[in-house]
Amino acid sequence: MNSQDKSINPEQQRVDIKEQLEKTKQEFNEIGGVESLKSGEWLNILIHKSFATYWKNANVEYFESKYGTKDKDKIAKKLISVASKNASILGGLTGATMSTNELVAFFTAGEGGIGIPANIAIAVASIGSEIISLTRIQLQLIANLGKLYKVPLDPDDPEDILTILAFAVGGSASEATGKFGMKIGGKLASNTAKNIFKKETLKALKRVGQKIGIKILQKSIVKYTAPLVSIALGASWNYISTKTIAKIAIKHFEQRAKENA
Repeated sequence: MNSQDKSINPEQQRVDIKEQLEKTKQEFNEIGGVESLKSGEWLNILIHKSFATYWKNANVEYFESKYGTKDKDKIAKKLISVASKNASILGGLTGATMSTNELVAFFTAGEGGIGIPANIAIAVASIGSEIISLTRIQLQLIANLGKLYKVPLDPDDPEDILTILAFAVGGSASEATGKFGMKIGGKLASNTAKNIFKKETLKALKRVGQKIGIKILQKSIVKYTAPLVSIALGASWNYISTKTIAKIAIKHFEQRAKENA
């Protein structure tokens, strides 16, 4: 979907995103449902479920033809603009579905202030599907930018992906990457080292992914806590967060490319 193409009707674009959001609600259980959402494991599942397809479909020659330039920075701006606008529409649609009672229930039940009672299944589906849909938009953008900047990405070794997401959400998630030695633009461990410590490495990456998943859930709930402004807040928050991820991804990829040169 390209919000830059004049041939696309903005209203149709909104309808398409709404339909995708409804479809994602049906797929919610495939990502692990409520328990996966609360534990943060949903992010690891989603990366392994979706990223390989995004990476395979990212085609630099197609982008060059579509946008009429071989300048990767100009192409990147187009890709970021499209993804950010789609994320914004998604946030506005979700904000319109959330009610005051549903949001209060999130914060007054369960552990850690993020309980998900069974009697607000609609709110769970709205939050869960929004998180999954938004993250898909952002994962696809990361894949497109990675291919554009010639940095190989692997869903079975998601250190690059998790590093970008962790620094974007901040807090305990970015602290977890520091403990694991992950940093923006940092060289990844050699294949030999990774094979020797593969089991331990995968466990550590899984823990990082879970922390990021929990942080994304927390931020997603917070942005809908003011029902009267939740539509605007959801839209602007999604737009800004997608722009932030893109900025961090480009910095990471540029430094990685220099190291690999």
